[in-house]
Amino acid sequence: MVWSLSIRALTLAAAAISLIAGASCSRSGAQDATKSESRPAPIGKNIGVNVSTINFWDGSRPFTNLIYGSTWQSRDANGAYHEVPHSQIDSAGWVKFLPAGHEAIRTLYGIANADIVCRWQGSDHGSMQIIGGGGAVRQARTRGLNELRFHYASHFPREPIFPSIRYKVDPADYVRNLGCREADANPATVLDPTFLNTSRGFSVIRFMKWQTAVEANTPVSWATRNVPSSGDYLGNDGVPVEIMVALANKVGADPWFSMPWNADDDYVTRFAAYVRDNLAPGRRAYVEVSNEVWNGSYAVMRQAEREGIAEGLDSSQGPYGQAMYRYAEKTQHVMQLWSRVFSGRMGRLVRVVSTQNVSPFWSEQVLGYRGTAERVDALATAPYWMFGDEDYKGQSLDQIMGEALPRRLSESLDWAAKQKEIAERFGKRYIAYEGGQHVWLNHDDALVSQIERDPRMYELYKSYIKQWNSRVGDTLTLFTLTGGIGKAGFGLVEYSGQPDADAPKMRAVREQLH
Repeated sequence: MVWSLSIRALTLAAAAISLIAGASCSRSGAQDATKSESRPAPIGKNIGVNVSTINFWDGSRPFTNLIYGSTWQSRDANGAYHEVPHSQIDSAGWVKFLPAGHEAIRTLYGIANADIVCRWQGSDHGSMQIIGGGGAVRQARTRGLNELRFHYASHFPREPIFPSIRYKVDPADYVRNLGCREADANPATVLDPTFLNTSRGFSVIRFMKWQTAVEANTPVSWATRNVPSSGDYLGNDGVPVEIMVALANKVGADPWFSMPWNADDDYVTRFAAYVRDNLAPGRRAYVEVSNEVWNGSYAVMRQAEREGIAEGLDSSQGPYGQAMYRYAEKTQHVMQLWSRVFSGRMGRLVRVVSTQNVSPFWSEQVLGYRGTAERVDALATAPYWMFGDEDYKGQSLDQIMGEALPRRLSESLDWAAKQKEIAERFGKRYIAYEGGQHVWLNHDDALVSQIERDPRMYELYKSYIKQWNSRVGDTLTLFTLTGGIGKAGFGLVEYSGQPDADAPKMRAVREQLH
């Protein structure tokens, strides 16, 4: 998912291609010897969800350690802030030195009224303190210990204010293993209990937004990956696989992983092996390559295009076609790696190839390209119902909720039904990697807030899920679990722990999870 108006342009272009091309496909031939035996989830147990980012401002707060929603900054003697370059951070993610006169800064997740304790190893020369918070912070240093306690008297989430921790860096014994948690939290606990409760009940959890190397399209290796003790989960490959698997196990969901395009084979193989060896019995792992390679708003699509051209792949559909054929080729390769790791256990693996919802033509092309269908188990698209700047012509809220969104909902599921037909011709499942409402207005945040919080969203989501189950019936992975409202408001809840009574989308979804 990329939040950009270019999506609509891509949508319209792809729809035109599909209507013009209208190619037919045949069922794939010989089946791969490692074909998965996975089956669709039963109705009522088929609703998944995408997690949101872990950014401190995004409302999720998934970790007990409040530092993990931000990256390192420094503040110089003049009060100016700077990003800390990688050269000044050690391999475990902790700041090892700064220029003279600079102090290390780390922003914490927003929290409601709470007593917080920060503990660390290394020397800060007594400089550790909390800054910001709009005067809501009372703090005290514990004498003789690397421990800072403070009380945060906030009105979060109504007035989201995010304090930061600040300290001086001693290159000879710099601060490491910094943890800031609620005073009554178990220091050994990684996942926040409120976040866990918000995540429960879904059949699938898709972790693409936690795997930051996917959308950043950056190279990753197993040797440099993040581990649970790392000082930063936003850099490198993102949240460690250990934590993603632990979350899936704790809430009883199937994890859905996205393999970074620029991950080497060793990374992919070791990642798959960890999942195989640690995922709870009875759970299945979904896996796909990158995210929305069809979408020109992402760097990965342009890389796939360059690679497809360099390889001399079929140019009959132009450079875009060469990007899609390269995606098919890459998918085959990555799925072979996962299949080898899961050999003899293929019933625990669901290999996914993803395309654009309004473009059945490209779904046929990708599945049919050099036997891609023989290497995957499911075709996935994102059946969003959209309302953007180009749709808004001054309609009233009643017109948007009662006419525009229901019409778009129906249109989206019409395309989904076409995608299901194609998947079935190839003998594959059809599922949704993302889905739900997609309201994005760049110039009217107030109207977006009205739309997202309108009680009629409850009925729209009930209708959406009912129609999906009637017309498709397989896994619907909604976007996204949490998220505040600005130009858009994708979250089922605006923040972890929000009461369902205040979240019409989540209330409708919860009713379908039982």
